[in-house]
Amino acid sequence: ELGYRPEQAEKEVERCLECGCDELFTCDLKKYCTDYNVDQKKYTGEFKKYDVDYSHPFIEIDNNKCILCSRCVRVCDEIVGANALGLVNRGFDTYVAPALGNSLTDTACESCGMCIDACPTGAISENKSFKPGPFQTEVVETICNYCSIGCGVDLHHKNGYFIKAEGRITPANPDGNICKYAKFGYTYLNDPKRITKPMLKKNGKFEEIDFYEAYQLIADKIKAVQPEENSFFVGARLTNEELYLTSKLARAAVGTNNIGSFHYHGRTNTFKNNVVSNTPFADLDKVGKVYLIGSTPNKHNAVFGFMLNNTRLKGTKVVNVTTCSDSSMNKKSDSVIKVDSYYDFVKALNFFIVKDNLVNKMFIDGNVDGYEKYAEEILKADINVIAKNAGVDADALQKIAAEYNNEQNAVIVFSERKISRATSKEIFNLALLTGKLGKTGSGIISLKEKNNAQGIFDMGIYANISDNVFSKMKSKWAGSNIDIAEENSKKPEPKPKNFFIFGEDPIGTATVKDKAQAYFPGFEFTVVSDHFMTETAKQADLILPASFPIESGGSFSNTQKMVGAFNAEVKPKTVIFTDQLVNIMKKFGSDVEYGSNEEILAEATEIMGENIEKDDIKYVLESTEKDNFFRAFENGCDSLVKRFDDEFDAKMK
Repeated sequence: ELGYRPEQAEKEVERCLECGCDELFTCDLKKYCTDYNVDQKKYTGEFKKYDVDYSHPFIEIDNNKCILCSRCVRVCDEIVGANALGLVNRGFDTYVAPALGNSLTDTACESCGMCIDACPTGAISENKSFKPGPFQTEVVETICNYCSIGCGVDLHHKNGYFIKAEGRITPANPDGNICKYAKFGYTYLNDPKRITKPMLKKNGKFEEIDFYEAYQLIADKIKAVQPEENSFFVGARLTNEELYLTSKLARAAVGTNNIGSFHYHGRTNTFKNNVVSNTPFADLDKVGKVYLIGSTPNKHNAVFGFMLNNTRLKGTKVVNVTTCSDSSMNKKSDSVIKVDSYYDFVKALNFFIVKDNLVNKMFIDGNVDGYEKYAEEILKADINVIAKNAGVDADALQKIAAEYNNEQNAVIVFSERKISRATSKEIFNLALLTGKLGKTGSGIISLKEKNNAQGIFDMGIYANISDNVFSKMKSKWAGSNIDIAEENSKKPEPKPKNFFIFGEDPIGTATVKDKAQAYFPGFEFTVVSDHFMTETAKQADLILPASFPIESGGSFSNTQKMVGAFNAEVKPKTVIFTDQLVNIMKKFGSDVEYGSNEEILAEATEIMGENIEKDDIKYVLESTEKDNFFRAFENGCDSLVKRFDDEFDAKMK
């Protein structure tokens, strides 16, 4: 296929095996040796032999293959900003080594794997438990299912066994960069303990049953109770198509609006509008100053962190507002503001913006409602109490407010992981008061926690959506049991008897595990859909196998409402979840059929378009009375994220 004679092919394979990498067709070193007709005999004799450094659990360094191109050093400095690698012993015996330490684990290395992708010769590679040897792999194009940036990823596999992940250029990650989650978090795809068939608990033990037996059992249990005695929870890792069909199953087939997500439990729609008028990532190079408030993108949204660090090298100033004295973003910032409370810090800035008459009245008059009432409420506050709670002197807060207001192109970046509902509201108030929201190179960037957290809202999972959307549901979903009048009423709901949890692990990820576990015995019938036997799945009466995104295809909506679609690339080892949902709906008399994910998404867009596309809402200033931080679950309530985080932390110890 490559035009080699048998003896040439044999020599090529020997050369690759000697090297030890798995880049049979893409190794730059091999290519350059061939292109320049390198005479290997010319370099015979004694040479420096380096020991391979295996001290980092994910990254190995073999200086015997290094050509001193310094790509790894530059990418670690200019893109990642970690400065964990350097050139040692400059001169005849120069080699690449961890900076200021004997191991990468002794440095500021963030284990992102960017050095691996930058290396052209395999001198820096993934530290795997075994070396698979050089062979041609098949490539699966997909989108990362960890954080909310929505990065394109190429997964390499041989006969279904995945051995490597690489970044793929997409609009969400235009440089093709990926972080540690995508780079090293693919190994769950090889886990033989995956659930592939429905499992019913009998006498305390799970036994495999047929899919159609499972569908019938679910239908019988649902029909045996009142519609509102069924409760559905769906995870932010599911595709838009899976989220939409779950909503359709609950509302149209079962006849209940009792549907939500543990990912946003206790936070609900406050975060729904966090993406409104957000500054596009592509506009970062137009920003003069970035204020990080409760955000550590280098840890949780690292590809955005790469963009931010690269922008900083070009002149953008970064201010890190943090409650942590040793925040990992301190070294990547131009200044640090240590606070005790994010909420009180932002509220104090709003106080001084109003008190010192720094309000952009032209913007307010043309775009914002509620200013007079908000100004009246904020000025009633005791700034000395707020400053004390914020942990920052009032005079310093007044100066910070003026500096933010005077910066023509200022962007506030915050993470839903660390910011409360009230703080989020006050951050938007700050951007509105100063007229920065929605302007080029100014405003807000909200970083959501999970890959499809935005899809939770776009697909109408939460029940308090508009009457217009409900009308479209009833029109499109023939025989729908939705009753708008009842939906909007305050009548008490009956306690659910049947509990359905799709793609979430509330017990395994709970901040108070005992409290979450005690919640489950109160249900008569519990169904969990997941890939593996999670802590929540153990409490279920019936487990449905979940399909991997690379098996089902579909789409995710990233933190900037950018919809990224991907195809089903491998043969599924189970019935894909969208088909499971359709088959359950058929037990309620539905004749729905879908020929593709595109068809499902088109129907969802037709009905939910108001949720998905609306970005021109009238801005309203709304005052808040107190902080309301609430976080019931870690890891985005996702067992896959928890799995990787736990494995990563254990290995790094």
